[in-house]
Amino acid sequence: MLLVCIGFSHFIFPQENSQTITFSTVPNEKQKSLKPYYEALKTAEFGAPRFSIFEQLATHHIQKANTDSIMYYGDLYLKEIQNWDKPELEKKFHLTKAYHILANGCKFNGLFDNAITWHFKGISEAEAIKNTEYQYLHKIGLGKNYNLKNEYDKAISLLKKAREDFDDEQAQLTNEALIYLGDAYYAKNDLQLAQTTLEEALERSKASGNLEMELTINIKLGLLAEHNNDFEKAFTYYNESRNRGLQSGFFTIYFEGTIRIGNLFYKEGNYQAANAALSTAYVNAIERENLHYQAQILSVQHKVFSATEDYNNAYAVMTQLANIKSKINTAQQQKVSKELEVQYETLQKEKQILNLTEKQLQKESELQRQKTYKNAFLIGFLIILFPIIALLYTYYQKIQAQSELSRKLEEINIQKVEALRKEQELNLIKASIQGQDEERKRIAQELHDSIGGNLAGIKLQFASMNGDSEKLKNLTGQIDETYQLVRDISHTLIPQKFRQNDFTDLIREYANSISNTGKLEVGFHPHPEKEIKAIDEKHQMEIYKIIQELMTNTLKHADASSVEIHLSLIDNDLSLIFEDNGGGFETNSIMEGIGLENIKNRIKELKGTLHIDSVLERGTVVSIEIPIETTAS
Repeated sequence: MLLVCIGFSHFIFPQENSQTITFSTVPNEKQKSLKPYYEALKTAEFGAPRFSIFEQLATHHIQKANTDSIMYYGDLYLKEIQNWDKPELEKKFHLTKAYHILANGCKFNGLFDNAITWHFKGISEAEAIKNTEYQYLHKIGLGKNYNLKNEYDKAISLLKKAREDFDDEQAQLTNEALIYLGDAYYAKNDLQLAQTTLEEALERSKASGNLEMELTINIKLGLLAEHNNDFEKAFTYYNESRNRGLQSGFFTIYFEGTIRIGNLFYKEGNYQAANAALSTAYVNAIERENLHYQAQILSVQHKVFSATEDYNNAYAVMTQLANIKSKINTAQQQKVSKELEVQYETLQKEKQILNLTEKQLQKESELQRQKTYKNAFLIGFLIILFPIIALLYTYYQKIQAQSELSRKLEEINIQKVEALRKEQELNLIKASIQGQDEERKRIAQELHDSIGGNLAGIKLQFASMNGDSEKLKNLTGQIDETYQLVRDISHTLIPQKFRQNDFTDLIREYANSISNTGKLEVGFHPHPEKEIKAIDEKHQMEIYKIIQELMTNTLKHADASSVEIHLSLIDNDLSLIFEDNGGGFETNSIMEGIGLENIKNRIKELKGTLHIDSVLERGTVVSIEIPIETTAS
């Protein structure tokens, strides 16, 4: 039996071997353990003593995965360095440390592009003072973020080069580089090389007594075992790492291990145990305000609820996951604003330094002028010459900028013309198809109502005549056969797509046809599929056309590589979520085209609602809610 405990509740799940696993909430001992640091910070002298406390506090919060606290002390560290009246070389040593802290905070929040920016800044400062430790640390951090962004070739190239450059001087950091190399090899399905790399890292960790690194590597080895379908071995790795990580205060390892256990239970079909593990980890992720792990946990939980056909909870989890992603996007914008603020403050400091330097130069110039007229004349000449050179340089830059602007405007105009041409072609095709459908419907209606009606009337008249001669019977049969033929022709002219095929199969076939072009990967997820197939033909046709319009807009404007379509029916409300990973746009400045107007008109006719959520460089989510009645028995 496998016993799973959450707080004071116990759930028993049958397994082959008898084991006990406890999922507990993480105790919050932050105030107690950090009190000495807070007291020391009150009296610490401005400069290096305070910087040391910031670094220790940030290190503590990185281990605990407290993302907001990491960013808080990283920002505070950076501000005080900029206000520190010390030589630039001395500042650079602390700047590379502050950038490393900020990069870690961004990584935990899922802001990988921001983290990469901070690491590059850190490398620049470390190279300026020839500090090999932080050069290596920042390059290792870059490798991890490239892995998180699925840029594995970049990660492998960077980490192998960094190990060659710094292993002799900073051998204690090589374990971390080996771990991320193992991750990249695993992602590229080079399992043998991943196993060899991680085992080398494990031996080095045990030899140096680095428990945190050892537990981290165990989780990676568990992934390899899971990939080889050795679930028992994988479970042992995950559970040991999770428990020892929790006991030692390594909450990042705790989250990773718990999420892997939940996913393992899901693969085994033990959905109750999976939900128990994931729900507890989610509470802990919320407690630590860690958006990255919240998103990972919800992604696995959505698969669990879908597998158990608990579509209400699956939809709720999907909605919460969308909210978390929205928070990450909002945080991205806030971090960008924060960086701009820091850059502005840095510029102000540089201006103050420049003003002080200028005053000093003026004093020295005055002294020199008093000593000798010749030097004064030379200085006067230089003072006149420099502004002239500056004006010439400014004029040259202006000409260059104007040339570049003209070139870009020309490119934009070409793109606009091409977009209009494509739109016109699409409109012509749509108009042609629509005209054909309308004409077919009109002809079918005429055949059915006019000719069919006349034939029916003639048949009735013959039926009312007295007599049962053979010719009369034959004539009545021929009229009946002709009437049936006219009726069949009229029905053939009306599109049969939605009567001969299941609704969801039509959408899936359409999605596959788009994916097969190689321009866009389209996923379609109906929940629950049986009830969705049963909605009436009118709603089916309108929803199908809405999806076609949305797909056309995505192909024309979004520059996306993938689209996810979720169609859910809950309590007679049909929900359509259309999400792409394209360039996005500012919703307050959108210009409505014919396609969007058609979508709005169709939704209005169905008494539905439309909501569009988009952020630049973060994709677009279109959410549509339509009240509906099914015809399922």
